[in-house]
Amino acid sequence: MRKLYSLLALSLLFAGASAQDPVRYTVEKDIIHSYLTDFDYDTIPLTVEKVMDYFNMPHVTDASKPATAPENRLDAPAPYRITWTHQDGADAQRVDVAPDTRFARGVISFTVNKDTSVYDLYNMVPGETVYYRVVSVKDDVETTVANGSILPTGNLRWIYAEGTWNVRDMGGWKGLGGNTIRYGQIFRGGQLTNPKDPYNVLLTSAGIEAMRNAGIRAELDLRSSTQAHYNYASFAIKDANNKYDADFTNIATTSARMWNYDGDDSNIRAFQWIIKELKAGKPVFFHCQNGADRTGTMGLLIGALLGMSESDLAKDYELTTFCQEAAVDFDATEVGFARLRNYEGKKGSVDGSSNPKDYMFAPVIDKWNGNEYKGMTPQRIVYNFFKNGKGSTKVSSSDLIWFINYMTGYTIVDDFTYDGGILMNLEKRQQADLNVKLSPENTTNKTVVYTSSNPTVATVSEDGIITAWTAGQATITMKIDGIVKSVSVNVPKIESIYPSSVTFAGETYGWKSPVSNKVSDGSFEYGNYGSWVSCAGNTLSNDNFTLKRYQEDQDSVYLESKIDGDEASEGSIRMEWITTKKKMFVLGFRVKNSTDLVTTKNPNLKVMLTTDGAPDDDPNATILEFPSYSGEWTEVQYIFSTKSNYNRTRLIFTHLSQNGNNTCFDNFYLMEVDVPTALEMIEAQPGWARAYDINGREVDSNTRGLKIINGRKVLISE
Repeated sequence: MRKLYSLLALSLLFAGASAQDPVRYTVEKDIIHSYLTDFDYDTIPLTVEKVMDYFNMPHVTDASKPATAPENRLDAPAPYRITWTHQDGADAQRVDVAPDTRFARGVISFTVNKDTSVYDLYNMVPGETVYYRVVSVKDDVETTVANGSILPTGNLRWIYAEGTWNVRDMGGWKGLGGNTIRYGQIFRGGQLTNPKDPYNVLLTSAGIEAMRNAGIRAELDLRSSTQAHYNYASFAIKDANNKYDADFTNIATTSARMWNYDGDDSNIRAFQWIIKELKAGKPVFFHCQNGADRTGTMGLLIGALLGMSESDLAKDYELTTFCQEAAVDFDATEVGFARLRNYEGKKGSVDGSSNPKDYMFAPVIDKWNGNEYKGMTPQRIVYNFFKNGKGSTKVSSSDLIWFINYMTGYTIVDDFTYDGGILMNLEKRQQADLNVKLSPENTTNKTVVYTSSNPTVATVSEDGIITAWTAGQATITMKIDGIVKSVSVNVPKIESIYPSSVTFAGETYGWKSPVSNKVSDGSFEYGNYGSWVSCAGNTLSNDNFTLKRYQEDQDSVYLESKIDGDEASEGSIRMEWITTKKKMFVLGFRVKNSTDLVTTKNPNLKVMLTTDGAPDDDPNATILEFPSYSGEWTEVQYIFSTKSNYNRTRLIFTHLSQNGNNTCFDNFYLMEVDVPTALEMIEAQPGWARAYDINGREVDSNTRGLKIINGRKVLISE
C-alpha cells in the first residue's frame, strides 16, 4: 500500500511560498487518500478483511493529545501547517485567508495566540488556490510576517468542526458527463445537538465557526422530532433584525436503512427542502445521529441522482466507518464494514440473521440490478423515484433538472418521445425514422445510442433510422442519460419476390391459392442456396459460386458465377423442381451480366420441361428459350403447362463466365397458376387444323396461347 503525505511532512516551512507558486498538498489523510484512489468496489471483493487492509493502515497520531483531537481522527482532514517567525512583543496575531492576493473579498480571519508561530488551516476546497497572510499587531500597527499560497489537492473535502464528526462536503466526486460535483453546497455528517437534550448544542464555538466558514446556512435534521433541535440551526446567529441567519427543519426519515429507502415519502420531502434552500443561496448540512444510515441513505440518493458511479456511491457510504463515533455500535475488529453489500455472501445482518439491521448497502444495489430496473442506471432510477414520488409527494422535473445542472453543470434529459409505438411491422428493405425528440431541448447530451438485438433482421443507424432486412424479430433499444426505451420490429417472412398475378393470352390470372403452394424456394435474397448444386454435384459454396451483396441493401444477396466455362463446363449450376402434371406454371427469375456485355439467347442457358431421371440432353424434353440480357437486371418469366408426362422442371445454366464476365441470378420463383380446369386439361399439338383467337381472328396454330380449334377453347403451350 503506498503511503502518501503525512502530517510530519506538512510541518515543513512554507511561509516563503509566492502567490505565483502555490504549495500543493492533499487535504486527505494518507489512509483516506489510499482508500479513495486504490479501492474500487467494481473489482475488489467486498470482504471485511480486504477493506480492513485500508482501515488498519498506520496513520499519523499524536499520543500527547486526546483521541478526539484532529490529529487522531480519521474523519478530520489533513491540515496545512503554516509556520512563521514570531514578532517579539506582539499584542495580537491573526491568520487571514482569501481567494485572491489582494484580500479584498471573501476574507476569513482566524485569531491565534500572540505567542505562537504555528497554525493549522483546515477545511480547504481541493483545486481552489488559497492565499494566506500572518498579521502581527503591535501598538495598533499591523505587520505581515508571513504570506503564501496553497493549492489543495485530493478529492474528499472532509470538514473538521469541533463538537461533531463525520462531516464532509458531497462535492468532488465525478458526476454526470464526467463533470465534478460542485463543492460547498451540500454537506452531510453527524448530529449537532444532544439527542437527549436537543437544546444542548455539541458544537464548540470553533466548530460553529468552521461550519459557518464552510458557507453552511441551512440545517436538515433527519432524526426523530424528540431528538431534533427545536426551531433554529445549531450554527445560526441572529442578524441585525434579530432573526437567525440560517434555516432549520426537521424531517424524520423512517427509511433509516438502505434496504427500505423507498418505503415512504420522507426522503422526497427532505430533498424538496434541500432544493428550496439551494435556490435561496443557502448551502445545506443534513444529518442524523452519526451520519451513517439515515444520512447515508440520503447521501446515496443524492449522489446517485448526480451521476456518481456505483463504486463511488459505495465508497461515500462506507467512509462513515472511518469515523470512530459512527462505528461505535459495531464490533471493533470489523468497525462496521460488514455493512457492505452482503458480508461473506450472507443476506441480512453480519451474523447472517434475517433482520437486515446492519444498514446494508447490498439490498439497494440488488434492487437496482433487478428486472424492474433492467438496463437503467442508478442515476435514472433515483431520478424516477423523486419524479414519480410517493402519492402526492414528488419533485418536479424542472426542479430535478435545475438541481443536477446547479451541482454538475449538466442538463439532463428528462424524457424523450419517438415515432412508431412499441411495435413496428416493416416489410423487407422498408425504413422507419424513430424521430427521437428530447425534453428539454437544451440537454447537454444529445446523442441517443441505438442498438439492435438482431442486426440480421433490422439495423438502426446512429441517427435512428431503422432498416428491415430479413424476416424475423428484432428489438431496437434507445438509451440516453440512463433512460431506456425500446421498440419491437417484426419483418414478415417473404421467401421470394414475385408478382401478384400473371397475364397470359390476354387474360390475367392469380396464383393457385394458397400462395404457400408455390414450388420454388430458391431466392438468393435470404442466402438460401444450399439446395442448388453444380453440375459436378457440389454445393455452390464449394464450387466457385459466391453470394454478392447489393450496394443499396447490404443484407440482401444474389448469386454470381466465378468460372470461365464452355458448353460442357462442370462449373454450371442446376436446380430441379417437381411439377405436377397437367398444370399451368410460371417460372420467374432475374439475370444479368457482371459487365455491360449483352448476351443474346445463349443456348447454353436453358430451362427444360422433362421427366424424373431424364438426362440433361433428353430429346423428349421441351426447351424454353433463354432471353437476352445485359449488365442490368432482366426480369425473366416463362408461362407453360405441363404435359401428361412432364413432372419435372429443370434449370441448367452453363458457360456462366467468359473473359471476366460473370452471370448473376436472383429472385427465383416457380408457382402454379390458377386457371380454369378445362384449359389445364386440353393440350394442343403443333400442326393442328385452323385456329382462331378468342376474338375470332384466324391465327397460326403453331404459336402458343389460348385458341379456338374446332369450336373448342384450346391452350397451346409450345
